[in-house]
Amino acid sequence: MIRALALLLAFALAACVPPQRAPVDSAQSVGSGDTVLVGRVELVPPLRKGEQRLRGMGTATYENKMYLLTGERMRQLPADPALADFADRIEATLGSTFFVRSRSAPFYILGGIVFLEIGTGTSRARFPGGLRVALKQGDRAVYIGTLRYHRDEFFEITRMAVVDEYSAADAEFRKKFGSGVPLRKALMTPTK
Repeated sequence: MIRALALLLAFALAACVPPQRAPVDSAQSVGSGDTVLVGRVELVPPLRKGEQRLRGMGTATYENKMYLLTGERMRQLPADPALADFADRIEATLGSTFFVRSRSAPFYILGGIVFLEIGTGTSRARFPGGLRVALKQGDRAVYIGTLRYHRDEFFEITRMAVVDEYSAADAEFRKKFGSGVPLRKALMTPTK
């Protein structure tokens, strides 16, 4: 009974969550005033088998994924983020390059969340933010870097770094989008 209620809650939350920054596969799918945002998120060490306990239908979408919560202004996320805090999130598969549509305006990465358990209960690991993404009008494609979180076995963050892997990201971008749109480098920067 408890498991059924947890699954029902997970489905209800999924239906109510505001939209994410949409993944894109072609430059033509990005309108004027929008930018293809290119980046990556990594955990060191990566998630191990069994660290995520995702049970039930629809929970596979949370597997090996970090939800980067964003905002137009820098602010502290509450201890338990509300559904509204998930608006305009970036859903980043850990260790893979993401390509998402974004407005051509600066924004902030407020923090990240990885769901560790869904089913018999819900638990998540939180990751720090405090990063500015410097998009500007006229940007068609921008590389923001690799956000690398070093952690211990208790999901305590021991170090956070923005790593420049532009050459590899540019090659992946050109393979996916062609060479008609240049990929500008504007690495995320700490706000403090």
